[in-house]
Amino acid sequence: MSPALLIGLAALAALVLALVIWRQPAVAFAQRSNAFLQDVRAEMRKVSWSSWDDLRRSTVVITILVIVIGVIIGLMDWMFSKILIDLFGRIFG
Repeated sequence: MSPALLIGLAALAALVLALVIWRQPAVAFAQRSNAFLQDVRAEMRKVSWSSWDDLRRSTVVITILVIVIGVIIGLMDWMFSKILIDLFGRIFG
């Protein structure tokens, strides 16, 4: 027998042995995964989804609030930096 044939037979035997040893855990994992996906699908059917109009309104409100809060924080940052720069400029300058 050639060495390549022996190596191939050994690899095939190792594969068969691995399949025999790991078959039960792999099947159990597949069954648990399938049950999980079925549960996810069942829960997703229970979700009450918002309408497109509600989604648009909420998006507009959130966008406006983010812009307003960003402007407020920016103004506060500018104000505090001016105060601190002027204060430290007079003290240490």
